[in-house]
Amino acid sequence: MPTSTPASGRCPRRANRAAAALMAALVATLWWSVSHAAPISTAMETDEAIGEHLQFLQEQGIRLHVAEVAQAYAQGKFTPARRSVLNFGIGAPPTWIALEVTNPGKIGVLRRLAVENSWIDRIDFFVLRGRLAQEAFHTGDARPFAERPVDSRYFWFNHVFPPGTTTVLMRVETPDPMVLPVYFTTVEAAQARATNQETSYGLLYGYLFALLAYNFILFLGLKARRYLFYSVYLLCFSIMNFTYTGHSYQWLWPASPHWQQWSNPLLMMVYAISGLMFAVSFLETRRLLPRLHRIVMAGMATFVVLQAGAVLLESRVAALLFSFGFVFLFSATMVALGALAYRAGQRSARYFLIASVTAVVGASVTAAAVWGLIPFTPWTYRAVDLGMAVDATLLALALADQFRIGQEERLRAEQLAHVDPLTGINNRRAFATLVAPIWSTGQRHQRDMSVMLLDIDRFKAVNDTHGHAVGDKALMQLADLLRQRMRSGDVVARWGGEEFIVFLPETTLAVARLIAERLRTEIAAMQIEGAGAQFSLTATFGVAHNDDSKATLENLISVADRHLYQGKELGRNRVYPG
Repeated sequence: MPTSTPASGRCPRRANRAAAALMAALVATLWWSVSHAAPISTAMETDEAIGEHLQFLQEQGIRLHVAEVAQAYAQGKFTPARRSVLNFGIGAPPTWIALEVTNPGKIGVLRRLAVENSWIDRIDFFVLRGRLAQEAFHTGDARPFAERPVDSRYFWFNHVFPPGTTTVLMRVETPDPMVLPVYFTTVEAAQARATNQETSYGLLYGYLFALLAYNFILFLGLKARRYLFYSVYLLCFSIMNFTYTGHSYQWLWPASPHWQQWSNPLLMMVYAISGLMFAVSFLETRRLLPRLHRIVMAGMATFVVLQAGAVLLESRVAALLFSFGFVFLFSATMVALGALAYRAGQRSARYFLIASVTAVVGASVTAAAVWGLIPFTPWTYRAVDLGMAVDATLLALALADQFRIGQEERLRAEQLAHVDPLTGINNRRAFATLVAPIWSTGQRHQRDMSVMLLDIDRFKAVNDTHGHAVGDKALMQLADLLRQRMRSGDVVARWGGEEFIVFLPETTLAVARLIAERLRTEIAAMQIEGAGAQFSLTATFGVAHNDDSKATLENLISVADRHLYQGKELGRNRVYPG
């Protein structure tokens, strides 16, 4: 009797095939999730960069056609970005970026794809349907600004995405740092973000320009070169910032793509040089730190030569590396100069040091973000702007502090020029300055005015017996007595050596003689501490009065001087005429 295979015998094979198919599907799904980034939906609204939705493929020396790239994408040869902002550094090879956009609706939706970086040489957008480019946009700094799809310092293009899935490919090529903050938003949201950014830049540039103009006016008034160097430093930073943010290409040289490509490295170099020139001027390194001053100047010259070589060889990668390297060295040098100048006694260097540290922190954060060492965000990218605003403010305070210190030193010098350094009373120059207007008014109104000269008797013997230190002490003690006993309107001065002069306005000859006699008595009673013993002094006085309305102050002093020596000839320790 024939036998037949039961149906149950085929079940294990079918189950095995189903399990294998399920496993293959799971593996395929896993492979897709690993090798592909998630699509972005037109229904999604976000203000963040969409790097996690992007995939990239870098060319290996051969330029790829868009069809080849589409095939490579379909074969899963792209690498998911896995971070919000793609960053490939300086001199990266041309890179293709892929993005899948899904439209779950039934009608087309207008969206803006934006690469918010202003220094890309070439960027090409391709909108695919299947593997064919349905639409293409070409932009970048290598093209005149007028050819951009959207009038913006960034690289924008608008597209109406139809229902279903659309693939967007971007080819990016530049020797500059290839930083790609990509945004996918509505046109309105993109414009609102741009408006906020432009407002913040306007505030920054306005503030820097106000500081620049104020300090340039100070330079014109005071003729101090440090104010000029500070103004140039702010101007160079503003132009450099205006350039690498894309504003210059949009507003100043939109028809000069070649200069736009070279402007960033060259203006970075100019900015750093202007900062160092301000630093050496402000910190007076030629005087305080001459050896370091020569090193700084030699370093600047070396980098200028290297940059000139890069320009002649038309190597923008080398120019960028030299510029970034010089800016890093410039930042470190500014801090070192501030610290060393402060240590050398430059009081205003404390503001300079704090300002330099602030600028270095801001520039370092921005540089690290551009180089991909830290996340690239609006805050890390704009850190250099914030650091520079604080730096400019502190440097302005440093200049003001230096001006204040200079004024104090000049005032102190003027005071010292009019004060006798030993006794602390007026010197001969101060006496002439103070008495001249009083004398002129008194003569014009025929007022009584008198002068008395007094000289310590045998003062050389005091120095020989007790020493010059004790002699100086005696002069100081006598000056204190004169300062205490004279009226508020009288002018007391050390005339020279052991000789003193007193101008007595509104004073007749008789009153002047009485004042002189009282002083002579008090001087004689004054005790001086000598070397182990006390001793006393005597003084001789010569007094004169303006009897002649046509007399000059010099004549009156000459008369008092003659009377003084007449008193000495009569035996000293007296007032003449008495």
